[in-house]
Amino acid sequence: MNQIPIVALMVLTILPTYGQTVLDNYIELGLSNNQQLIREQLGTQLEQEKEKEAQGRYLPDVTFNASYIWAEGGRIISVPAGDLVNPIYAGLNQVLGENRYPTDIPNVTEQFLPNNFHETKIRIIQPILNSRIYYGYKAQTAQRSAQQAQQEAYENQLIKEIKTAYFQHLAAREQLSILTDTKDLLEKILRVNQRLVANDKATPEVIFAAQADVSGIESQLATARKQVNTSRIFFNYLLSRELEEDIIVDSTALGTPEMLTTPLGNLQQQALADRHELDQVRYGLEANKLAVKLNRSYLIPEINAVGDVGFQGLDYTFDDDQDFWFVQLGLTWPIFQGGQNRSRIQQARLSQQQLESEFVDVQQRIALEVAQAYYDWQEAQETLEFRQDERQFAQETFRLIGKKYRENQAILVELQEARTNFTTAQLSEAIARYDLKIKEAALEAAINLP
Repeated sequence: MNQIPIVALMVLTILPTYGQTVLDNYIELGLSNNQQLIREQLGTQLEQEKEKEAQGRYLPDVTFNASYIWAEGGRIISVPAGDLVNPIYAGLNQVLGENRYPTDIPNVTEQFLPNNFHETKIRIIQPILNSRIYYGYKAQTAQRSAQQAQQEAYENQLIKEIKTAYFQHLAAREQLSILTDTKDLLEKILRVNQRLVANDKATPEVIFAAQADVSGIESQLATARKQVNTSRIFFNYLLSRELEEDIIVDSTALGTPEMLTTPLGNLQQQALADRHELDQVRYGLEANKLAVKLNRSYLIPEINAVGDVGFQGLDYTFDDDQDFWFVQLGLTWPIFQGGQNRSRIQQARLSQQQLESEFVDVQQRIALEVAQAYYDWQEAQETLEFRQDERQFAQETFRLIGKKYRENQAILVELQEARTNFTTAQLSEAIARYDLKIKEAALEAAINLP
C-alpha cells in the first residue's frame, strides 16, 4: 500500500468527524508563540544564513585597498653616479675641446623605505578549483535540512502536547461538573432525610450520614478545582500566554469515536516514511559523508586567480604614469601536515558509524512508539465502551434505589452505595472519554499524521 492511500485511510478510520475550530486555533497559536519552537525556527534561519555564506564562497572576493607611506631613516642605498659619469664626461670634453658635459655630478643616496608613496587598488580573488568550497557548501545544505527536520519534529510533538493538555483540562472541568452535580444531589438527599425524620419515618442518624456525605464531597471538589487550575496554567504555558487566561471549551471536540481498522504494519510503514526524526538523521548522515569528502579534498590542489588594478607611485596623484594592473594565478597543494588530514577523515568516518547506528535505533524506537500508541488507543476504545455501560447500569440502579428510598423501601446504606457507584462511574466514563482523545493524539503524533 502506498503512502497516500494510507493517509487517506487514517483520516477516515482514526479521526472522528468533528469540527476542531477551537482546538485548531489553539494549535495555531501555540505554533506561533511557543518559545522552544521559536528557538528551533531561529536555528533553522541561522543554518539558512550559513548556507548562503557557504554559497557565497563560489563568487569572487572583491576588496578595495589604499595605503600611503611616510618614511625617514632606515637603510640607505648609495648610487655612485658622480664617480661613474664624471670621468666619462671629462674625457668627452677633452676630445671635443670644450666643456659641453658637466663633470661635477654628485653621488646619490636613497633611503630604502619609500617616502611619500601610495598604492590604491582593487583586488579580485576568484576561486577556480577549490573542492573545500564545494563540499563545504553541500555539507551546510545538508545541515540546514537536518535542522529543518528537527524543527518539524518538534512541531509534531508540540501539537501532541497541546492536544493532550487541552483534553486533560476538559476532563478536569467535566469531573468538577460531575462532582458539583453530585453535591447538589447529596444536598437533596439531606433534605429528603430531614423530611423523613420530621415525619418520624427515619431516625436522626440518617441526617448525620447525609451531612457527612456532603462534607466528603467538598474535599473531592477542592481536588477537582485544583486540577482545573493546574491544567489551565499548563495549557496556557504551552501557548506562551497569560497563565490564568480562560480556555474556550469546544463542545464538539470529542466527536463520535470510530474503530481503528488500519493494520499496525501499515501505520509503522507510514511513520518510518514521514517522521522528521528520521529525516534529521538522514541529513546528518549526508552531511557527515560530505565531511569525509571535504577532509579528503586536500588531495586536490586549490587554484585561485588574483587580479589587481589601481595606481602606485610618489605623491598622491592618479595619472597615466601611476596606473597599473596585474593578474596572478596561484596553486596551493599541501604536501605534509603531520597526518592531520588522515585523522580528520577517520574522525568523520567514526561519526558516520555513530549516525548509522543512531538511524537504526530511531527506526526501532519509532516502530515501538507506533505499536504502543496503537495498542493504547485500542485499549482506550474498549475501556470507554465498558465505562459507558458501567455508568448506564449505575445510573439506572441509583434511580431505582432512590425511588425505593423515598418510598421507605430501601435503607440509607443502599442509597449511599448506589450514589457512590454512580458518581464513580460518571467520573470513570469522563476520564475514559478524554483519555481516548489523548491516546488518539499520541497515535497521530507517532505516525506524523498531517
